[in-house]
Amino acid sequence: MKLSIIAIISIAFFGMLAGFADEKIEPAPPKVGDTAPEWTLQDPEEKEHNLKKLRGKVVFLILGNRKIRKEDDKWAAAFQKDYRENKKVVAYIIADMRSVPGFIPKRFIRGQLKKNPPPVKFLTDWKGEVHKRYQTEKEKPTLYLISQKSTIVFHRKANFKPETYVELKKEIDKLLAVPDEK
Repeated sequence: MKLSIIAIISIAFFGMLAGFADEKIEPAPPKVGDTAPEWTLQDPEEKEHNLKKLRGKVVFLILGNRKIRKEDDKWAAAFQKDYRENKKVVAYIIADMRSVPGFIPKRFIRGQLKKNPPPVKFLTDWKGEVHKRYQTEKEKPTLYLISQKSTIVFHRKANFKPETYVELKKEIDKLLAVPDEK
């Protein structure tokens, strides 16, 4: 009797351990002070863009999806108004394309983006890999500001608000005030 109770407890215990081993632990989202996760994505013209090649520039990422495109565009328009002419800073909308029905051809989507371009470069994340790495929100844009050395200096999950944009702008201006390293 004691042996069967011990056997049952042992099986239950090892079963729990095996269950924990199978669980996938999601890594924490990148935070301020972390090195930004690398990515390579295409724009509607199928030109590749990647974070590694942007080292030395300030990079503003607006991560969203088709349901919040208007909010993404508000962030991008405000950015363009202030930084359009500045070659030391760049912004991208990175769109999570996983929600696009599979029967819609990519070339159709690209054509629509060419007809109705957003205020900043638009990159397509067809598999959602960048969105997974950056752990984005579905209901509002996820914003990251990345320094010239690829360090995250600003992170918010927020719809456009002028006061939040002022915070972002202060961080961009602070980074732009740092002299170029030669």
